[in-house]
This record gives sequence, structure tokens and C-alpha cells, in this order.
Amino acid sequence: MLRVLFRRFVSFCLLFLVLTGCATSTIVNLTPPSLPKSEDGLYRFEASWESNQRSILEESLQAFVVLDGVQYPMEPVSVADHRWEALLPLSSSRTDHLYQLKFNYLSKQFPQPKPDSLRSEAFSLEIEE
Repeated sequence: MLRVLFRRFVSFCLLFLVLTGCATSTIVNLTPPSLPKSEDGLYRFEASWESNQRSILEESLQAFVVLDGVQYPMEPVSVADHRWEALLPLSSSRTDHLYQLKFNYLSKQFPQPKPDSLRSEAFSLEIEE
């Protein structure tokens, strides 16, 4: 009797997981690994946000480039959904820059939305002469 109940419980749990799926959010880096040296010293960073998590409040999304410990805000691209970009000044004395992409958002929680964030792995941008 106990085995039958246990098997039914495990079956129910597996069925629930299959039907609901897993909620995932991903940051896609669209910035190339190397860029030619810019005369004005500004470089474009681009990212895409992909998520099937229904609890995220879309209007709360904020994107950032984290470079040398400083967060620079990114702006949404008007011609594409969930794409973000920023023009940042980079030091001409360095040719290699490490950065991360970060997204802040609110998740639907009871009794009020909960702040959360997702940060990408570190990326390298090389400035070519």
C-alpha cells in the first residue's frame, strides 16, 4: 500500500515538472569580441534578454554593462524586442577590456514584487589598432 502511494506521488511530481517546464532566463552577448579603434572613443555594447519565466514584470527590466566595477545603463533598442545597447567610452591606453552584462527586474511575489537580477559571465572586448 505504501509503495503504491509513493509511486503515485513520484509520478504526480514528474508529471507536474513535465507539464510546467523549467523557468529560465538567459543573457545573450551580441557585442563582437573585437572592434576597430574608434576615433571618438565610443564603443557599442549590445545584449539580448531571453526568458520564459512568467513571473518577471517586463516593464521593470533594466540592463547594464558592468565595466571596471561601474554599472553603465543600457537602453532598449526600438526596432527589436528584448534587445539592449549602450555606447561607452573606453580608455585608449588599454586594448583589452573585461565586462559583464547585468539585468535587474522585479518578480511577481506575494504580497509585493521582489527585486532580482541576472549577471552574465565575464566577456573580453579587444580594441584593434
